[in-house]
Amino acid sequence: MISRLPYELLSSILEEAAYSNAQEIQQYTYGVDTTSTNSKVQRVLRGHVANDSLRWLSTDAIRQVNTQWHDWACQYALRDLYIRRWRGSERWTQSRKLDSVQGYPSKDVYYRDPFCSLRKTVALFANHPSLASSVRRIFFDGFYGVETAAMIFQVLKHCNELDSVALPWTTLRYGSEDDWSSLLRRRDNGTALLSLELLAVDLKQSQIRDHARQMDKRPLDSSRVDFGHLRRMKLSGSSNLMPINDNDLITISQTAHLQELHITGTTSITTKGLVAMGRASDTTLRVLEHSPLSDDGFEHPNASSTGDGSHLCNEIVQCPHLRDLAVSLPTICCDLFSEPSVRWIGDVQIRTAGVCGQSNDLGRSGVTRQAFFDILSQARTLIQAQQRRDIELKIEIFINHFIFEPSKRLVHADLSVGEILSDGSWPVMPLPSSKGPYGQTGQYGKDERAYQCISEEEFLEGLQKGYISF
Repeated sequence: MISRLPYELLSSILEEAAYSNAQEIQQYTYGVDTTSTNSKVQRVLRGHVANDSLRWLSTDAIRQVNTQWHDWACQYALRDLYIRRWRGSERWTQSRKLDSVQGYPSKDVYYRDPFCSLRKTVALFANHPSLASSVRRIFFDGFYGVETAAMIFQVLKHCNELDSVALPWTTLRYGSEDDWSSLLRRRDNGTALLSLELLAVDLKQSQIRDHARQMDKRPLDSSRVDFGHLRRMKLSGSSNLMPINDNDLITISQTAHLQELHITGTTSITTKGLVAMGRASDTTLRVLEHSPLSDDGFEHPNASSTGDGSHLCNEIVQCPHLRDLAVSLPTICCDLFSEPSVRWIGDVQIRTAGVCGQSNDLGRSGVTRQAFFDILSQARTLIQAQQRRDIELKIEIFINHFIFEPSKRLVHADLSVGEILSDGSWPVMPLPSSKGPYGQTGQYGKDERAYQCISEEEFLEGLQKGYISF
């Protein structure tokens, strides 16, 4: 019988069956619409059915076979959970066919508890804790209040096999010392949380004025809250209500030993917090990403000081296990690329505003300009050293509105001003560029012109003749 097969083989068979079942399940959500001119009821596409819902539906038959298959199906379906706040007041038709809709849809607005999914998850795991043990990753979206923070921690306390969690940043303010110590501690079964994401958004002014939302339980002040078991941390987004800041990261760094650190899209964390986290994990850090948010999409972080006069270029090079790097620094110098023993691999992106120890006026200062081109030369030396070790390394340096590719000796930018100032004589042979204000992700604003690329020599000529400026 199939149940006598080794568990690994049985699991592979059941996973293929679940995947096949999912292909036969309706994978989109639909609504009804009467806004067309003929006032006829039409079915409209709303979006994809959530992956966790698809997995649950695809294992419906498998769960009913026997206990072993039921347990496997629960582990498969509940492995990743996405719990989202309900938004909107639509009432969906329960049928996939419009023939079952009697008459015209009602114009009444139907209220639905926006926290319904979260409340039901709390009740489900409280009544059936064995189901919670199947959860490996859980994502909470749209729950920013004090009440919902308490419910989130009620869900998490039952997940004794949890590896990864994505939480609203407000849980760091509204969660208690007990909540956070319980989440981060090593469990009785020997497992611990490995990945933590804190996601921030801007709230409405009415929400900010709510006095209940201004409470901060300061769980980080407790010595019981230990981040030592975490291997990955991601801080994403910016908020206008009690955002995560440098002081939070300095406190976290006292116990953290991370392998991955991602800080993206934030305005409240400077290089001071980044350095604190980096120093705490300098012997274990493998991935470092720091991409602060700016209003127009391509401005660089202010040259904020770390407070102790440390040299950030050397701080980064001294991380012996660092492999993936995408970082924004106030200034850079040749020291950043001077160590041939670094383990950097793949695409390395450096965003900066100037050169260490030099004037930020790269266009007018000949000394500063030469120092920057020395950096490009040193980057090429590092790339060549990695090639000799059979390691493919690609470095991109973003400064002001220019993107430099040292390996190809190319510069990407909007050169339209230079064309006007030179009466069309410069640049001589610009090539089209696929890069924009955010690298290869395209143009940021509607007013941005398409980028072009030229050689470093032609770029230097444009600087010397005043056609372009840093």
